[in-house]
This record gives sequence, structure tokens and C-alpha cells, in this order.
Amino acid sequence: MPKVSVIMPAYNAVSYLEESVKSLLDQSFKDWELLLVDDCSKDETAILAKKIAANDPRIRFVQKEKNSGSADTRNTGINLATGEYIAFLDADDIWEPEFLEKMIPFMEKNGSPFSFASYRIIDENGFEFCEPFLVKSKSYSYSDLLHYNRVGLLTAIYHVPSVGKKYFDPSLKSLRDDYALWLDILREGKVAYANSEVLARYRVRRGAATSNKKKVMLAHFRMLKNREKLPFLYALILTLIHGLLGLRKYKTK
Repeated sequence: MPKVSVIMPAYNAVSYLEESVKSLLDQSFKDWELLLVDDCSKDETAILAKKIAANDPRIRFVQKEKNSGSADTRNTGINLATGEYIAFLDADDIWEPEFLEKMIPFMEKNGSPFSFASYRIIDENGFEFCEPFLVKSKSYSYSDLLHYNRVGLLTAIYHVPSVGKKYFDPSLKSLRDDYALWLDILREGKVAYANSEVLARYRVRRGAATSNKKKVMLAHFRMLKNREKLPFLYALILTLIHGLLGLRKYKTK
């Protein structure tokens, strides 16, 4: 059984897929499996993914029968995962070579059921156009994360024996489904341990679902009010705080 199961959803990602998978192949930590799940891409992503999987027995390519969004696609990978830890790497993001080597011992040392790290932000061409998103090395409770989501999906790892297999909520239509998952884990009284080291690169692509700020903020508000059962005013205030802090996230160099 591999130590880490890496979940990679892919949709029209042919331009970046090889680079993202290479960042996993280049990891100094080698005990992993990759669940590479294609969400019925319209480009050559599936063809490329099959070729990549044929070259390494740790990589399993999965072709979905119909397009259903990133949340359901990640859940397909989670269902098939066999690792002690589950991590997430989208088909356009990049891990630094020491990501797993740093994160797994960090989690074991802290007895952490869920951890995340700092990361760089790059554009479609790989250019680092703003300051890195930094987190403090400390533990975060449900309440802490409720006030601001500090967890970058590409750095998130959870420990299956501690929390069980946790899934994304497809009803959120791939907007704030990752945030909802982190809250699901911490709602049970667990805490997340943050590693302040910059260990990944998050790619911002034009046309991505999260690039529509108004749509994201509305989804954020609805998630807090309807799913987390927060009072209307409290959910609204937290949404505005997230929006303001989110603007600071992309502080140019």
C-alpha cells in the first residue's frame, strides 16, 4: 500500500499536464500513487494522460463516462485511493521536489490529521507575478478556518486513518467545495497544522471558475449560510472579510 495517494482531476489540461505530473515524478519522496482522472476533456488530455500512465506503474489513469466537474472527479480518485495519506495536485499546478518529503514527516511529527503549506502563485506561463501566499506554522481550528480559508488545495493533505475518507460536495458546483471539505474535517474537533515553508506553485488561469470573484463570493456566502448553518448577517460579514483578504492575496511584486 502506498504511503500517499495523489488525486489529480484533469479537464482540458493538455498544455500543463506533463509539467504537473513531472513535479510528482521529481519528488524526493517516492512512496506514492497517482489517480489521474479525466473529466471528459475536449482536447488531447486523455490521450496524453494514458501515455503518461503507461510509463509508470504508480500512475493509474481513469476515464470518466460524463463530465461532472472537479468535485465529483476528485471524489472518483478518492474512492480508488489506497494510501495512508490523500493529497491533491491539479493538472496545472506544481509541487516543489521536496513537497512530500517535507509534509509527511511534518504531519507525523505533529500527529496531524490534516495539514497544508505556503505556496507561490504563477500565471499561465509559469511567471510568478505576485507575492507568495504565506501561512504561519501553527494549528488551526474550525473557528480559525471559518474566519478565513488559508488552505491552498494543492498543499492540502489529510490522514485517512485519523479522519476516514472525506469527500468533496458536488452540489457546490466546484465553487468552495474544497473549503467545505476542510471545514468538514475540522468540525469534528480536529485541528490542521500549517507548514510555513513555500512548497508548491498555484497556477492562475484565465477563465477558471474561481476567477469570477462575484460568483465565488456568492457561492461562499451560500455555503456558510446553508451548509454551515450560520446566521445571515454573520455569514455575510465573513464573506466580505474573505473577499477583502482575497484581494490582498494577489499583491503584485
